[in-house]
Amino acid sequence: MKINEAAVFRWVVIFGVAGAAVIAVTLLTRPLIGALLGLALVIAGCIYGYRWAAQKRREVSSEK
Repeated sequence: MKINEAAVFRWVVIFGVAGAAVIAVTLLTRPLIGALLGLALVIAGCIYGYRWAAQKRREVSSEK
C-alpha cells in the first residue's frame, strides 16, 4: 500500500488539533475531563484509522 504525502499531512494535522484540544480543555477544566476527552479522541482516531486502512486495502486489492 502506497501512502502519499497528503495523507501523512492530514494525519499530522489531525493529531495536532486533537492534542491542542486536549491541552486546552485540560487547562480550562479539571485534568480528568481532559483525560476523558483524550481517550475519546484516541478511540475515534483508532476507528477512523481502521476504516481508512480498510478502504486503502480494498482499493489495492481491486487494482490487482
